Amino acid sequence: MPQCKWLVILCCCLLLTGCLEKEIVDDINIESAEGFDLVEGEKVRGTFLIPIYQADKSITNKTFSSVANMNKDLLANLQKESSAPIVNGSLQVVIFNKKLAEKGMMELIDALERDSSIGTSLYLAVLEGEVKSVLEKEYGTEGTGHYIMNLIKHNVHRRDLPASNLHIFLSDHYQEGKDPNLPYLKEENDDIAIQGAVVIKDNKLVAVVPNDMLFYFKLLVDKHSGGTLSIMIPDENEHVSLKSIKTDSQVKVEWKNGEPHFHIELKMNGTIREYSGTKVNGKQIEIFQKAFEEELKKQSLALIKLFQEKNVDPIGLGFEAKSRKRGFDLKKWEKTYPNVEVNVTTEVTILGTGITE
Repeated sequence: MPQCKWLVILCCCLLLTGCLEKEIVDDINIESAEGFDLVEGEKVRGTFLIPIYQADKSITNKTFSSVANMNKDLLANLQKESSAPIVNGSLQVVIFNKKLAEKGMMELIDALERDSSIGTSLYLAVLEGEVKSVLEKEYGTEGTGHYIMNLIKHNVHRRDLPASNLHIFLSDHYQEGKDPNLPYLKEENDDIAIQGAVVIKDNKLVAVVPNDMLFYFKLLVDKHSGGTLSIMIPDENEHVSLKSIKTDSQVKVEWKNGEPHFHIELKMNGTIREYSGTKVNGKQIEIFQKAFEEELKKQSLALIKLFQEKNVDPIGLGFEAKSRKRGFDLKKWEKTYPNVEVNVTTEVTILGTGITE
């Protein structure tokens, strides 16, 4: 009798597999990237990138473009141009034109959020220039979509871009007291490069963090694991470069007359990567550490001032205050944030001097 039961269960499982909808890879067009440009006033032009795998194992790109008001309308229009169904289950990166980001792009992101076939590890980015033009070009050996995804991924994990994907963006977007940020790209000399980062508030691009401030931006909103910082030692007129091994930041809140005052502690450990002077000794290491601490403090305060002027809060100071005090008034915070007191202290430890030792 037990054997009969197992036989019945096995037969049911085999029958159920026939109910699943199957799609053969050769019979569908799999998206690797999407791009959106603002055109014709209120309308959006969507460009969908499909990698085509050749018999010699090389990859070429095919793009489909259409103009509509909504993401789903774009996909419906493009399906009429494609000889095979377009599917986005392997979508790697979605890029928004800067003009569109300044006007508002949350409706398009909302469509991505609601699509269960799209993973939350999807990268989002903003591009200065026309996205369609970039996606129509050939970059890398594994397809343009894969190339742009790796560009962002590499700069997040090994350089100065803060961690960012669809999941992180949506988490910061819906988090009261914090504004999300995205990578900022630009096409330069027929190549794509990181231009900095942008801060989004109320669905619109509000502030741009330039490339030369990315190190300090990531230090404030994320953690470094391999960034590099170079400065000039004033009294010695020499350049020294520090490779970051580990960074950490902590936000402390002190209440004065019912108002929050913030103290940000920044810590960084690293090794000397380059030094334009002679051999490094213990006294020089102390000088270097102090110089790096002063530079970190100076540039971090400059960024915080920029955020307060633009009334954006990518650090999440509003969230920090709200999480520490019950009944914290975020509407009032919007008005007081530009003038709130924020102090920064820094601590730099040089763990080694590399080949200069």
